[in-house]
Amino acid sequence: MGVPITFLDKYNPEQFEITGITLGNTVEYEMTHIYENAVQHNKNGSTQCGSKVNTRATVLLSQAPSDTVYYTADNCNGFLLSIYPRILIRAKAGKR
Repeated sequence: MGVPITFLDKYNPEQFEITGITLGNTVEYEMTHIYENAVQHNKNGSTQCGSKVNTRATVLLSQAPSDTVYYTADNCNGFLLSIYPRILIRAKAGKR
């Protein structure tokens, strides 16, 4: 599960195991989706290659957000918003 970085203030190593972070290629986990021909849409209306959307956690939106950078991709029906990095944790057996 992904939790905010502020979770570290409450982290209990007896209950949870940290498995990685959703930023870049920091852990060996299987990607659930690869966005093809991703485009980054900047606040000023310009666009550029959006390949970095494939290395970050994203949220799918039905409408383009205003006043923020967002992404589109050929194989995505909607608009992608890259979210702040999340710490990936897993509950330890018997500690749920």
